[in-house]
Amino acid sequence: MRVATYNLEFGGRGREDAIHAVLSHLNADVVGLTEADDPDVVAELARQLDMRHIWAEGSGDRHIATLSRYPILDWQIYNTPPLTQAVLATRLDAPGGAVTVYNVHFLPYLLLPFEIRRWQAVGALLQVMGERPSTPHLIIGDLNAIGRGDRVRQSRNPARMKRVMLLQLRLIFRLAIPRLLKAGYVDCYRALHPHADGFTWWTINPTTRYDYIMADPLMARRLQSCDVVTDHEAIPAASDHFPLLAQFTELFPPE
Repeated sequence: MRVATYNLEFGGRGREDAIHAVLSHLNADVVGLTEADDPDVVAELARQLDMRHIWAEGSGDRHIATLSRYPILDWQIYNTPPLTQAVLATRLDAPGGAVTVYNVHFLPYLLLPFEIRRWQAVGALLQVMGERPSTPHLIIGDLNAIGRGDRVRQSRNPARMKRVMLLQLRLIFRLAIPRLLKAGYVDCYRALHPHADGFTWWTINPTTRYDYIMADPLMARRLQSCDVVTDHEAIPAASDHFPLLAQFTELFPPE
C-alpha cells in the first residue's frame, strides 16, 4: 500500500501536465492532495490516473481532495473551526480490510497564534477520530507545523516570510506535532530518518518540513518506507512542495 501527500500550490491550474507526471511517478494507491483548489483539475488528474476521487471544500479558498485506487466506502469533510483549513476523512476498502485516511490541511504561518490554532485543530481531530468507526488509519497532509528538533532554514525563506518571523524574534513554537505524537501517532518520515531534514517546501530552495504522514500504532508496525520524493524532473514545475511517499505492507484482518 503506497500512500502519498502532495500540496498542489493554489490548485495547480496550468501545471496539470507536470503534476500528472509527478503523480504517475509516485504510483501511489492513495494520494492526499492539499491546496486542491480547482475541482476540475482534480477530476482530470483522477481520470488520467484511473483513480477514484473525493473533492471537498475547505474553509476560505483552500480546498482538499483524496485520490484512491481502492473503493471509497464513505467520506466526511470537516472544515469549521478549529478544523481549518480542512480535514477530509475517507474510509477505503483496502486489501485486508478498511483503512481510514485523514487528509489534513491546517492553517499556515509559524506565528504563535497560528500554532495555537493548529494545536487546537489537533485536539479536534483527535476527538473526530475517536468518534468515528475504529479502523487502521493514517493522518496525512500539509500540517504547516514544525516538529521538535526539526530545523527551519529561515535565512533562505522568501523576504515576506522573514519579515513576518521578525515579529516573534524568529522563534518557532512547536505545539501541534508533539500533541499528535503524545496521542500515540508515529511520524513515519522521522521514524525512519531520525537525522535528515526531510524538507518538503520549497522545491527551488528547500527550507522547511510541513508535510507529514502519521500512522496509528497498527499502521506504524506495517511501515516499510517513507521518503520525500525529489527525483523527477517535473517536480520543480509542478508545485512549490515536494511529495511525501510512504509504503506499508498489506493489511490482514485479525485472526
